[in-house]
Amino acid sequence: MPLSGIQVRNLKPREKAFKVSDFEGLFVLVKPNGSKLWQMKYRLYGKERLLSIGVYPDVSLAQARKAKDETRAKVAAKIDPSEAKQTEKRVKREEAGQTFEKIGAQFLEKQRKEGKTKATLDKTAYHLKLANSDFGRRPITEITAPMIS
Repeated sequence: MPLSGIQVRNLKPREKAFKVSDFEGLFVLVKPNGSKLWQMKYRLYGKERLLSIGVYPDVSLAQARKAKDETRAKVAAKIDPSEAKQTEKRVKREEAGQTFEKIGAQFLEKQRKEGKTKATLDKTAYHLKLANSDFGRRPITEITAPMIS
């Protein structure tokens, strides 16, 4: 039976986190500290995935259901909603200027201002060029050690 707004509002925390289902994979996770999180389970290519929608009351029941419908539409089109959400965040970070390429250019400029030798500047520029071809457009926070080696 689908949840109502009053039921969600009246959910009380317990000693352990628990889930209360709405329908079609949507549920609210109630944590021991009292926070309520909207999440949705879905299956794509035989694997179960979990998508976090938002925190209640910032995201209302109606908004959570709308997000659930959008998620189901993406799954039907064979698009992973979780990856789509991460890609959207990555694009926003790129627009904010936190990419490896931009930070590398700033570093090179800093070295120029510090008066480094031409050989040092050339070597740094060469290494940045190589690195930019692999992950220059990636947000700096997403670059991990295994990607570099």
